[in-house]
Amino acid sequence: MSLGQSVHFEIMGRRGTRWTILEVVNDRKFAVEKAEELWGSKRFTGIRVLKESYDKVNQEFASVEIYSRGASRKTSKYDQTGTISPCLTPDDLYSADGRRAIWELLGNTLGDWMITPTELLHSLDHYYKLYNAGTKLQNAVQRTAVSYENDQSSIQERMRKITKVIDTSVEIMKANKEKTPSLEVGRLKPVIEVLQDRSNKRFLLIAAITDYLQPAVTLSDKVGRLIAMLSGGRPAWVLEILDQMIAEMFLHPSILGQILDEPEDRSRFMIWLSYLQAGRLNMMGENERSPVFSDEILRLNGFLSEGQMPQVARALFGRLKIEIDAAKPICPGGLVDQLKGIDLLKHAIDELQDDVGMQESLEEALASRAGRLLNSQAVGEMLYETRNPIDQINALLDLEKFTIGHSNKRMVANFMLPVLTRPEYESIFVGLDSNQPMQRMHDLVLLQKRIMEADLTEMHRRKIAEKLDAFCRAILDNTQILKKLHNLNISLQDKAKKILSLMADNYFTAGDCRNRADHQVRIYMKQPGFTEGLIKGMARAEAEKELKEFRDLLDRAGFIQSAQAVKAAEEHPAESDAEADKDDAADTPEAGDPISSAGSERSGQQNTPDKDDGTKGGGN
Repeated sequence: MSLGQSVHFEIMGRRGTRWTILEVVNDRKFAVEKAEELWGSKRFTGIRVLKESYDKVNQEFASVEIYSRGASRKTSKYDQTGTISPCLTPDDLYSADGRRAIWELLGNTLGDWMITPTELLHSLDHYYKLYNAGTKLQNAVQRTAVSYENDQSSIQERMRKITKVIDTSVEIMKANKEKTPSLEVGRLKPVIEVLQDRSNKRFLLIAAITDYLQPAVTLSDKVGRLIAMLSGGRPAWVLEILDQMIAEMFLHPSILGQILDEPEDRSRFMIWLSYLQAGRLNMMGENERSPVFSDEILRLNGFLSEGQMPQVARALFGRLKIEIDAAKPICPGGLVDQLKGIDLLKHAIDELQDDVGMQESLEEALASRAGRLLNSQAVGEMLYETRNPIDQINALLDLEKFTIGHSNKRMVANFMLPVLTRPEYESIFVGLDSNQPMQRMHDLVLLQKRIMEADLTEMHRRKIAEKLDAFCRAILDNTQILKKLHNLNISLQDKAKKILSLMADNYFTAGDCRNRADHQVRIYMKQPGFTEGLIKGMARAEAEKELKEFRDLLDRAGFIQSAQAVKAAEEHPAESDAEADKDDAADTPEAGDPISSAGSERSGQQNTPDKDDGTKGGGN
């Protein structure tokens, strides 16, 4: 597609969590039909078509999705499902949804007291503390009653129903208080043997563990006591209880910092959390970037690696999302460093997780966090600190490299074209601010290469590349470099080598600028006897070396076909000259080209004078 194209359609496919551009076309109907065909092939988990357009007047890009299949995010096994509803029975209160509702209603209070919903539901001491804490319990009941819209009764009647459930649960705790066994210094096995055949063994064991945890003065002490109870020989129902109680400990925001020693670089901290959630913390090694983790944490990691702690894994997944969304800086440093930290975390998650739903959920969170960082003020301040426009574009490309999410990448790209079109920057881009225009051409080439390698939309790449080529073309016109090279009193072969060397060393941007240099070299090379002129007067060994060096130069300059032609000339000189004559007959130099006469004056002699400028055509 031409650089000047203003509208196109991008067909994108998804495998896993990544969307990639499969094809770029001009026709809307063809794009949709192709997308339907690809979706029918079942080779992709998602297919979509984006209409990309560029407003030349306002110099703005726009993107509209016109087709989508399978684009919705898969649900992760770790996602919390269901809505919070009033608990109408004690069983509802003790269920996972019931405990989650308790945390949402009383989280601040439970956090201050360093207890969990499970502990509250299995300890009369904790209940009485809540009951006597002013109106906290009453407010929680009222908020629940107000939110329950499926019941046509009055709010007061709903509150009475909920209070009755709470009273029933308190009676259950009272009835079992004397039956709750005591855990002597954490010895769980004797208690399990006593409770094994009891119908309410789960309640009694949780109550016993809750009593055992009550003297602990820190959350990390509590977690340590629970993890110490983990053992491969425990019955499944016991492991389920420990899984539940440890998981609820991670509802407390401060617990992760206590057990993992949160560093200043939070991206590292979140990577550690990702490894723990996947049960692969032991794979991180022990060096200056990964501390020696405690025996308790490595013990928990072992059970997670074997899939025996599903509730803990879910809780850690939730904590990771909360940490990503937290207002704290991701890591020390500026905007690029922040985005780099997010990108490192994404790569860690992609490597660790095989749950596509989880990957997509976390990637959405990471993209959202990156989007908040990439606000106009932050990017504007970064550009203001970098006054040179070429440095500004490079800085934006540094941002793009670590930016997650298509919309965020588009935002970064949208900052680039205004820099390229600001009138006060034009003189810098065309090299008028210095006496080194050739260096500016080199800068433009390197910038254009970075643009073409960036993960931008095709429209952004082409428009920015076109603008950079226009600057390089302006330098070419202002300096008349190609014409000056042509007017040098040297052989055609040396002229070709000089231009090829400039091309190989990145002095011509892709587009019209490089095409001009390419065209001029090809006209030189089509002169009869060009190959023989390269090695004229040389011994065989020297000639072979010269031909090899010229072929290498062609390769570095991007003249692959021409390099192959030189190789053929080296191996079959007669055949090569015959093919060159055919090409000469077919080639017509462009009007106004500075070397048009070199293309029109055909002679079998390498030393024939050039009638255009009086220089010799190829004398050695």
